[in-house]
Amino acid sequence: MPDAIDTSGLPAALPLPIDITVRNAEQGVNQTGKAARLDPNGLVATLPIEVKENTILFTTLDMRSIKATARGLIKVRSQRSLGEGGGYELVADFLELSDDARQKIERLLGRHTEDTPASAPTPPPAPTFAPPPTFRGGSAATFLPPVDYQAVNQQNERRQYFEPAPLRGVTKATGATKFWGSLGVSAYVIAALIVIAIFPKGRAAEYYVWSHFAWGVSRMWYWANHIGDVRLWGQSPDN
Repeated sequence: MPDAIDTSGLPAALPLPIDITVRNAEQGVNQTGKAARLDPNGLVATLPIEVKENTILFTTLDMRSIKATARGLIKVRSQRSLGEGGGYELVADFLELSDDARQKIERLLGRHTEDTPASAPTPPPAPTFAPPPTFRGGSAATFLPPVDYQAVNQQNERRQYFEPAPLRGVTKATGATKFWGSLGVSAYVIAALIVIAIFPKGRAAEYYVWSHFAWGVSRMWYWANHIGDVRLWGQSPDN
């Protein structure tokens, strides 16, 4: 049966336990547990592993009910085993806790603001200097230069012609680039025709296209050499 643990000096149990994470690099402790009792002086938490007494742990308190997180250093005062599978319950005191973390714990406990130390009075606001208007006339002081609204309206108008991007460079291919590019295209075309000619249907299609092309060139060549023999209807001696 678990031994009784001394919880004197600690408040009553919290309405809802909060998540707690403890770490100690020297002893290899990095565990997450639940804190059921808490105040600005100490806490009672449950962890899955045993932690030696007088161990100092860096602690993070996740107070989700008030959407806040507090951090501090605790020193284990005592602990007890909760039985098989129950983990260990320990009592620890805060060694270091910031004022902000204390205020968050007080807010979690639902205490009034009068219980917390009063904050320092807010100093009066420093006098501000308003410079006189310089560039533009008007009710508000400003250092902006005058705006040419006519030029702004002209820039906002939609242009009716194509305007190339000003940062896009205009490049021209050199003669060597054009030559080797044309040679490469010609080589690819010849290779494609050779591959197509391997197949019977492809060879027949190439022959069909080539024969019609040759016939058209021959007729053009004939009429180019006999351009003077062309007669319109009604101008030849035969009609």
